[in-house]
Amino acid sequence: MTHLVRRFLPRRKHPLLDAPIERTAADVRNELRYVGLLSDQSDDFLRARYAEGVRWRQVLGSYVAAPARLLDLGAGNGAVELAMQGGGYSVVSVDAGWNDDARRLGARRVVADAAALPFRNEAFDGLLLLETVEHLPDVVSAARESFRVLRPGAPALVTTPPRWRYAFRPDPHFGIRFLLLLPPSLQRAVAAVRGFREPHHYVDRIYSSIPELARALAPLRLANVLSRSRAPRRWFWDAVVMRKE
Repeated sequence: MTHLVRRFLPRRKHPLLDAPIERTAADVRNELRYVGLLSDQSDDFLRARYAEGVRWRQVLGSYVAAPARLLDLGAGNGAVELAMQGGGYSVVSVDAGWNDDARRLGARRVVADAAALPFRNEAFDGLLLLETVEHLPDVVSAARESFRVLRPGAPALVTTPPRWRYAFRPDPHFGIRFLLLLPPSLQRAVAAVRGFREPHHYVDRIYSSIPELARALAPLRLANVLSRSRAPRRWFWDAVVMRKE
C-alpha cells in the first residue's frame, strides 16, 4: 500500500526540511563523543539522533537564532540537546526520568513533570517538542505550562507522527500493523498484550489532523505546517511550528 501511494504521490523536497546540512566544528567533536558514549553501539536509530538534531536545529534557526535559550521537553537521550548546543544555542532539557546516555553525555537535564515545569515565567526563547506530544498523559496542562515559560513571540517546534500516515502499516512506536485504526485505549491494550508494558512505552494519543493537534497545544498558536507530502498537510505533516502570541 505504501509503495503504491509513493508511486503516485512521491514526497517532494522541502526548502527547510531538505536543505543541505551545515555542520559546525563543534558538531564534529560532539557527534564523535555522542556515538562513542552510546550504550548500544549497534542501534542505527540512536546513532542517527545527533544528525537528526542538527537537521532540526537548522529548521528552528529560521524562527529563532542562536544563542537563544531553548527548552527541550521530553529530551530522551540528550542527542538533540547536544546538537543544539553545537550550533550555539543554550539548552535546558526536561524529561520524566534520567536516560543513561544523557547522564554519560553530561546533559543539562531537569527531571520534572511537563505539566508542572520548575521555571519562571518567560524564561525561554524557544521550545522543542520532538516526538513528545503523543506520550504526554496531560497534554493540555503541558501546553499551558509551555506557554507560561516562553517569552512572547517564541516558537515551538513540534514533531509527532500523523495517524493516517501509519494507519495501514506498522505503527512508529510498536511496529504493530493497523494498530492506529483502533481507539487510543484499545491501542494501549493491544500494545500491552504484545509486551509493551513499561512506563516508557506509554503512548497517549496519535493525532489525526492539524486542527486536533492545534487544539491540544492551545494556547500556543499554529504558525506553520512543514510537510513533504503531496497529500493535504491537514493530515500529513513532518513538523509543526507553534508560537506564543
